[in-house]
Amino acid sequence: METPRSATILVVEDDPGVREAFHLILDDDYEVLDAIDSHHALAMLASQKIDLVLLDLILEHSDGLVVLERLSEEQKKVPIVVVSGLNNTWATAAAMRLGAVDYVAKPFDEREVLQLIRDTLAPSMKLTADFQRRCLPIPALLLVGLDLGIYASLAVILRQHYRVARADTVLEALSSREVSSTKILALDLSSLGPQAPAVLRQLDGYFAGAQFVVIGHGDEVPRTFRTLRPPARVSDLVTVLTDSLTADSSLRYQYDARTRSALDYLGANYVEASVRRVARAVSASPNYLSACFRKATGRFLKSYITELRVEAAKWLLSEAGEKIETAALRVGLHDASHLSKVFVRYAGARPGAYRRRRVLASSKFGQMP
Repeated sequence: METPRSATILVVEDDPGVREAFHLILDDDYEVLDAIDSHHALAMLASQKIDLVLLDLILEHSDGLVVLERLSEEQKKVPIVVVSGLNNTWATAAAMRLGAVDYVAKPFDEREVLQLIRDTLAPSMKLTADFQRRCLPIPALLLVGLDLGIYASLAVILRQHYRVARADTVLEALSSREVSSTKILALDLSSLGPQAPAVLRQLDGYFAGAQFVVIGHGDEVPRTFRTLRPPARVSDLVTVLTDSLTADSSLRYQYDARTRSALDYLGANYVEASVRRVARAVSASPNYLSACFRKATGRFLKSYITELRVEAAKWLLSEAGEKIETAALRVGLHDASHLSKVFVRYAGARPGAYRRRRVLASSKFGQMP
């Protein structure tokens, strides 16, 4: 069945060549409007009926995620398809969590985009099982007393399954924005000090219904808590946390020994890490380790190291209030310019813009991805 001629599509894109390409593809069947930034797009969405939005994430004067955030906050149901040159897992997960119906990487196939638009606009469109899964609220995983490298590792690996948050202390955990949505709390027993039994009881009562994963052993740990032998290792935590997601072992993360060693090494040494240093630490050649890592995780080892640094920097900027230059040095990058370059590539925004969004989100709309 043909989509009605009256359907209106808003293209949010700052590249005039891409806008022209969409007009060539769509003008025969739809009314196509243009917006070059998020401010212009939101104004058009507020002033007229839009049936579908084609949205780029990286815009010259603004951030495409702002459109998704605002529409999500206002609970508007306009379907949004992200069409972006930012082709990485973080961007896809962030867009989906904020309500995008699909994510198309540039350069795109004209026929696939047309079919996607038809399917999205069709009144009888049914959500696929995969999209339904992606639209479900993502549970929060709160880490207490665990190193920043552990946090960054889990934030990268588990971003499709958990919204990962971190607190240095129990006091910070108790005041976390994630208290009500925390499904799993992972903590280092040694960070609780001599009052560990009382603190565990307090946390158990405060995070009612949450599962607990404790790094460390002792009589003070309730039997209902899952325990892991110290020190905290990324591979052990990933195994336990994905066990909590499904009873189907085929759907869990299963890593070979060298990949597990690489993940654990990077959880503790991401700041000074390089592919060559990781390979030396796990007694493998760089090429062989990179191939194993790619096969086991679906990521290039070099890119994974950069993602860890970006995730750590995001926490330092938004939660610890670090200056951009300081955050860059703390995560092993040369300077603020270097951080900004990789931040745009992996986080879809410049560090300053990301921090402003996080401050706005925490004060008005709750936790952002």
